[in-house]
Amino acid sequence: MALKRPASALASSRTQKYGLHIRDLHELGDFAQAGFEAVVLALDRASNSLEDDRVPISGAAVELTKTGRLRTVAIGHNGRIPPSGSRCSSGYPTDHGETAAIRQVKDVSKVDWGRVVFATTLSPCVMCGATLEWLWGLGLRRVVVAESASFSGTADSLAQLSGMTVVCLSSPQAQSMMKTFAGRFPWDWAADIGEIPPRDLAFISSFDEKSVTDFATRMSAQIAAGHQAAVVRSDVVMASAADERSQSGGNETRSAVMLAMGRAGSEVNLRECILFIRSSSSTLSLREFGVVSVGACKLFRPALIVATVSMELELKSKLEEAGLRVASA
Repeated sequence: MALKRPASALASSRTQKYGLHIRDLHELGDFAQAGFEAVVLALDRASNSLEDDRVPISGAAVELTKTGRLRTVAIGHNGRIPPSGSRCSSGYPTDHGETAAIRQVKDVSKVDWGRVVFATTLSPCVMCGATLEWLWGLGLRRVVVAESASFSGTADSLAQLSGMTVVCLSSPQAQSMMKTFAGRFPWDWAADIGEIPPRDLAFISSFDEKSVTDFATRMSAQIAAGHQAAVVRSDVVMASAADERSQSGGNETRSAVMLAMGRAGSEVNLRECILFIRSSSSTLSLREFGVVSVGACKLFRPALIVATVSMELELKSKLEEAGLRVASA
């Protein structure tokens, strides 16, 4: 995104609006203004979302360039409730504030993450924590969390990463937005953090080795050529996707798994679905599956994950340790 401004040009009206001050971000040192800009951008977007009866959770990434200017890298907002405000007729459930922002970045390899501050209005969930940890691997060292009282999230674990500075604020405005939304739309809030229980999983309990093989054969015939992941409910493909990481500099929010789960829409309870992975490799690795995809599975907990090939131990262990059931054809 091309929005640029001098690092000193921070309007006092915005300071007053959210009850924040640049001194609240002193831990960021020279990057305090970038952090302030990022958190205000995120809060602005969240406020607009709440006005439209959408989930008021947003994220923003701001870079302090080497010339001392601020550049907005990305702004994203929770996509569970679509822009029209219709109740879960579509939506994009894997777009949380953080993942939505990063999914917009066309080429993550061209961003100087070491000069970026990422701000989120709420402590990151396990999926978004995985996203920020992956960005830490690319150089991200500064995160601002507007509030964590409404949801404790993964802020504390992110702070344990080597060289990572996590500034946790206590924005009353951010807390108020979440309280208002959760009170007004409790089902949507529960769904957003994977807390809507599945209605019927009898079809899963009957899966044996032959059932898995037959299922994989049927799904491979149904999903589009070149698609590697699909969300399946009652033997119906709700959505499928091809992997887009190679076209986006390795953007983990564009893995086939993340895209398929997002495209399935908000009316689909992923806890009632099978996540199907079609791999052309001899084994399915963590790298192919995606580290952010693992976080999404931990959050939304699909009833079963079926792969056309056996999973490498590292991936299988991460999924099973989270209580997820996996099977290979």
